[in-house]
This record gives sequence, structure tokens and C-alpha cells, in this order.
Amino acid sequence: MFSLADLFDRVVTGFWCGSLENLTGEKLTAQCCESALSLLQQADIQLAHGDRVVIRAQNDIFTVATMLAAWHLGLVVVPVKGDATQSAINSIASDCNAKGIVDGEEIVPLETYRPQQQLFELCTPARVTGVDLALIIYTSGSTGKPKGIMLTHQNVLTSLESLSQYLRLAGEDRILCLSPLSFDYGLYQVLFALYKDCSTILYDKTFNPLQALKVISELKISVLPIVPAMGAALAKLLALVKPDLSALRAITNTGGHLPEYVIRTWKEYRPSLDVFSMYGLTECKRALYLEPELWEQKMGSVGKPIPGLDARIFLLDAQTNTYREAQTNEVGELFVRGSGVMQAYYDPSAQGGAQIVNGLYRDDNWLATGDLFSRDDEGFYYFKGRSKDLIKQAGFCLFPKDLEIVIDACPLVHLSVVIGSTDKFQNEIAVCVLELQENTPENQQQFKVWLKENLDADYTPREVRFVESIDLTANGKIDKKKLERELQS
Repeated sequence: MFSLADLFDRVVTGFWCGSLENLTGEKLTAQCCESALSLLQQADIQLAHGDRVVIRAQNDIFTVATMLAAWHLGLVVVPVKGDATQSAINSIASDCNAKGIVDGEEIVPLETYRPQQQLFELCTPARVTGVDLALIIYTSGSTGKPKGIMLTHQNVLTSLESLSQYLRLAGEDRILCLSPLSFDYGLYQVLFALYKDCSTILYDKTFNPLQALKVISELKISVLPIVPAMGAALAKLLALVKPDLSALRAITNTGGHLPEYVIRTWKEYRPSLDVFSMYGLTECKRALYLEPELWEQKMGSVGKPIPGLDARIFLLDAQTNTYREAQTNEVGELFVRGSGVMQAYYDPSAQGGAQIVNGLYRDDNWLATGDLFSRDDEGFYYFKGRSKDLIKQAGFCLFPKDLEIVIDACPLVHLSVVIGSTDKFQNEIAVCVLELQENTPENQQQFKVWLKENLDADYTPREVRFVESIDLTANGKIDKKKLERELQS
């Protein structure tokens, strides 16, 4: 397979043996893809190879068909949340100089589009190749202004091959896509079905743990991709609902640390279940994964580099401006290298946690992730947090992820997050925001006692805040930005 355009061809020619459907049973067919292709070809605006098109991505069949048709034409897909505000979409469209917005079966031309001078004028149709841009995915992460991450067809195909290899995906697998298709984690669940001839079911409703467990049970889901908040919400209901999980063989996790109690709850209910702890960022899709057999032996680790990618922990020598690889258990910044790494941000001036460090030739690049890690003597990696998240409290360096791993081990805790703030004297402190399983005064007091017994005083957050619920982003991650704003107010 040379490009994602080949996926379109496989569907319309009947060579595709997998299945993609929504909860109502509507399936991706050759007719769906041909209808989407006609929509793009007959639009009021003339779309040409390399043009960017923003797609309001719903978790539905036509959205997928439209993406496949766009890749077939050599267009660059820019997926955005289906319920995103028009101003947010316009901002993204302007940033990447998109030519139009696909909203369902309507294509809206953009007045902000600026024609670009072509270096090479072609007199015959362009061919789609692996080096063509396939996706620009916008992510704000934790660094503010959304940044357009440019990925070629080959970037995506490399990641698909690596992920499907270590997740042991096979034709008989049935994947439930709970995440939105504007989120790369959701989009890749769809691409797995097309790439590996397995089945993916699109969850096209607002996430509801009770409803999701019913779907997992009734549709015989075998692979369940989650983010930590989803995993915790589902685990909480297992004993109560008692779903039939006889077909479920694997859970994959991204977007943060999956607490030990959540893993144990799933494993107790379904002992043979494989739980894949992973680390990645949109700029390189995935970087590290832990073999599920080692989840207890290497608790808290996100494993080793995925197939086809190198990962190292480096520290910058300010005097020589060179990078030294960290020693065992030394904390430094994670760098990754491989053909799954993004090309660049669409806006060269975009400032984010991740940056490309150029080498001697075109593809000789390292991606500096902006995330802090350590590595044990067996080569397993441990996430310590973002470099900007490091909290210096009373002279001690506190890594939020280390603290959250300890705090999540308390059976009273449902969700936790540690955030840097300042006290009334403007001293930097750590604040722990907690959602308990049951938020009662008795449980709050018990947690404070537990915290004293399980954390050294120098590394204990100066403040603990109990909340009824911790707000999540549209992707199911803890909304740290909102919490930080609330702490500052």
C-alpha cells in the first residue's frame, strides 16, 4: 500500500474484506464512497491535488467516505469536531489556508483562501504518493493556540503498521470507536478496519458508560480503545451491570496514566484481558507501549519504543549545544525518531511542546516531545510529566505524574490531577484536585490520613481540593486548562 488513496480503491473495487458501521447498522460501502467522491468533484469550488479541505467530522459513515474520497483526489484532510463553533473552524481554516469546509453533504467555499503559486505546472493529473500530505490535525494540547500537525500518507501508514503489529490486530477483531474522528485516536480506529480488514463500530452518541457497556456486550467487541476517564467510568459499573465481556480481549489506553485500581478492576472481571498502556502524541502518533503481560511487574511504566521507532531521553548541554543521553533513572526530555514523525507544524512559527531537531539529511530528524521521562535498568520508560508542568515546591522538584500514580492507588479515589499553583505568599505549590468514589466528609478525612501515610511530607501537595466531578475535554481527557483557570481565580 503506497498511500491512503489505496483504501478508497479497495472499498470501491470490492477488495476490502473488513467492516465499518455505526450503531444503527449503516455500513461503509462502495456506493457511499462514490457518493462522497461525486460531492467533492461536483462542488462549486474546483478542488485540486494538494488543496486543504476542512471536514466537520461526525462519527458517521459519510464522514469516513468523504475522507477516503478526499485522499483519492489527493486532497489534504483537516478534521475538526462536528460541534465546533464556526469561529473555531474559521480560525483553523484560515491557519492552513483551506479551500473549503465540508459540512455533511454541503461544501462551503472559504473567502479566506489565498491562491498559491505552484512551482511545477502539470498538464496531466497528479498521482497520489506516500510523500503527499494526507492530514493536518489540529491540537492545542496543553500549550495554548491550536497547531496544525502535518502528516503524509506514509507517516500514517507507518503508524498503522506499527500499531496493528503490537496490538496484534486480526481480521476477526471488532473495535469500538468511542472517540471523535477529529481526534487522531478515534480516526485510527477507523483506519484499522480499512487497513487490517477487521471491523470497527462507530459510537455515534454522547459517551454514556452504561450504554457503552451494553454496546460492548451486545456487539461482541474484542478491542476497546479508551482514555483514562472512560476506563474509570466503565470499570465503576462492571460489578453492577455485569456485562458479557467474553469477546473482549484487549483494552488500549491513551491520553494519560491509567490508574492501577482501574486496571485491576478490569482484570478481576475479565482475567484474560490484555491492557495496553501507551504513550504518544499527535506529532508522532505513538511512541511507547507496555506489553500487557508486564502490567503488574512494570506498574507505572509505558514500556518501550513501538516497532519501527527509536526513543531516547536526552539532556541539553548548554555550553556545547549538544544532547547527552540520560543515564538510568535520570530524568530528561524524551526524543523520538522514525518515519511516523510529523513533517512539521503548518505554521512554522507555531510554538508547542514538541519541536523538530534537524539532522544531516532530509529525514534525519528527532522529535523533541517536551515531555519528561526516566528509564530503568531494563530499558522501560516512565512518564514524569511535561517539562513545563514540573513543580518546585519548597525547593523540591515534584513531578505531577509520579504523584498522580501514588494518589490513584488509593481505593477512595476515582480521578485525580496535580496542578502547579501559588499560595498567598506567591510561592509555587502543588494542588491536588480529587474526585472521590463517594465524596463524603468521612471519605475526605480518610483520604487525608491515607495521603500522610503514603507520601513523604516534602512531596505532598500543599493543598487538596475535593470536587463532585472533574471536567473533561471533548476527547475525554482531564480539562487541566479549566482547572488552572479556576485555581487562579
